[in-house]
Amino acid sequence: MIVLGITNSLNSSACLFKNGKLIIACSEEHFTRKKNDDAFPEKSIKYILKKSGIKTFKQIDHIAYSWSKDCDNQVLKALLKRYQQEIIYNKKNKHIFISRIKKEIDRDDIKKKEFLNWAHKKKVYNKISFFYHHEGHALSAALMSNFKNGYCITADARGDYESFVIWYFDLSKVNYLTKIFSVPTNDSLGYFYGRITGLSGFVPNRHEGKITGLAAHGNPKKYHKLMKKMISIKNRTIIANNGFYYRPFFSNYSKKLKNEVKKIKIEDLAASAQQHLESIVIKLIKMKIKNKKFNICLSGGVFANVKLNQKIKELSNVKNLFIQPQMNDGGLCVGAAAGVQFEKERKIIPIKNYYLGFENEKNNINFLKKKFKLTEVKGNLITNMIKFLKKNFVLGVVRGKMEFGPRALLNRSIIYKTSDVSCNDWLNKRLNRTEFMPFAPFTIPELAKKSFKDFNSNDKTLWHMTSTINCTNIFKRKSPAVCHVDNTARPQIIFKKDNALFYNLINKWYKETGELSLINTSFNIHEEPIIRTYEDGIKELLKGVIDIILLETRLFVFINKII
Repeated sequence: MIVLGITNSLNSSACLFKNGKLIIACSEEHFTRKKNDDAFPEKSIKYILKKSGIKTFKQIDHIAYSWSKDCDNQVLKALLKRYQQEIIYNKKNKHIFISRIKKEIDRDDIKKKEFLNWAHKKKVYNKISFFYHHEGHALSAALMSNFKNGYCITADARGDYESFVIWYFDLSKVNYLTKIFSVPTNDSLGYFYGRITGLSGFVPNRHEGKITGLAAHGNPKKYHKLMKKMISIKNRTIIANNGFYYRPFFSNYSKKLKNEVKKIKIEDLAASAQQHLESIVIKLIKMKIKNKKFNICLSGGVFANVKLNQKIKELSNVKNLFIQPQMNDGGLCVGAAAGVQFEKERKIIPIKNYYLGFENEKNNINFLKKKFKLTEVKGNLITNMIKFLKKNFVLGVVRGKMEFGPRALLNRSIIYKTSDVSCNDWLNKRLNRTEFMPFAPFTIPELAKKSFKDFNSNDKTLWHMTSTINCTNIFKRKSPAVCHVDNTARPQIIFKKDNALFYNLINKWYKETGELSLINTSFNIHEEPIIRTYEDGIKELLKGVIDIILLETRLFVFINKII
């Protein structure tokens, strides 16, 4: 059975399942070069079909769509109940609640019509299955994990009038996914954190990671009262304070709030927001899930927050944690397609890695070498990489299939040594980035035991860089460029059976330098998508963003570069 999954929201994407296995997934931004592109994923679909050998839509059995299915009765009742509360307790600001719903109706109507027009044009309407937004998030996590049962939490700014949902799943049951708790869009943690991002001078719904990194530099207790004025837990649910302090939008800050925030150091604002977010989510988990031990899955943009994910993982009753690596709305296509696949055949193959995207034609390398006048570095590849890293060269990597999701996992990465703390300044400047969290490291299980406290090689959050972990003293000494001020890092752990090249590189690097890791940061300039092609990477080499480039297993420098 072949299932095509589609989402045309922020970070529009498409994917393909074949006989229960996710075989390919692409985001439109990588083809259009427009960050978080929400255009219909025409180019992604075209590439997926071509790469999969599918010549006509008649060969596709089902098409799964998740973004704007609408509002189900359960959610509608919750919205009405919540509106009644606004009329009673916050009457003067009830228009904010109404404007939120109207905005969603208008926005989603456009995106849904866009999809339906495409479906009618391709004559595939009779093959479509629709999924609710948070249902898509939940399925992308629960079905792609290797858990047979457990809980799933989905949280983002909004989707089909919800913003935070707790689910229980049991794959042995006919009705395998059950919603047990839901919060409407009006009371959104995603909007709360996004508004803090905007108030701090960054771009909401894009730069939340800067707030997460900045938080460790501030005092989390300083503005706790302000955070509670914005949003808090009341009557066993999340309640936002619509008005001066909060609105369920990424914009529209009141003058009163802006004036109050002017007096605040942004690191204290970030710290207070981060702690408040963690506190609310942890309280809800403890409140709503009473099991002594359970598996838990996470999906949705809120769980791009690696510090929050660490807090959840450290809960004593959490047995195993899986975070869907493409946790933002780009992953909805996976959830929808997985849902159809499982419902039709009760068959799904848990994901092993997220190298699912675009793949270059290897025979183009010789042509590009000549076109751009590159010099190939001959000899043992690992020996040469180590030689250049010791000389402070920045290495760019373009190899294999692109990663699906926001994290580069060594197929579209920039690599540098972790002993040079100054790189957090000069390398970020090369990349036009203003970052408050240090670069992330990659290492191997044998060295991770020395590097991180309570390290568990089966912790998949560390395979996909979706959680932080506490560092040991030796790691802080040996790899200071990737250790944050709060003594955490966000590592990628690689295994020899999955990635022999970089496993062997780290092994030899450690033996020669004593460093326990190397830097892995995404291969892109700030505000641009991660690079896709060999040529994209070579252009960054010519501009001096990187000093040397690895194309598959061949190492190149620009002809004028002194080596």
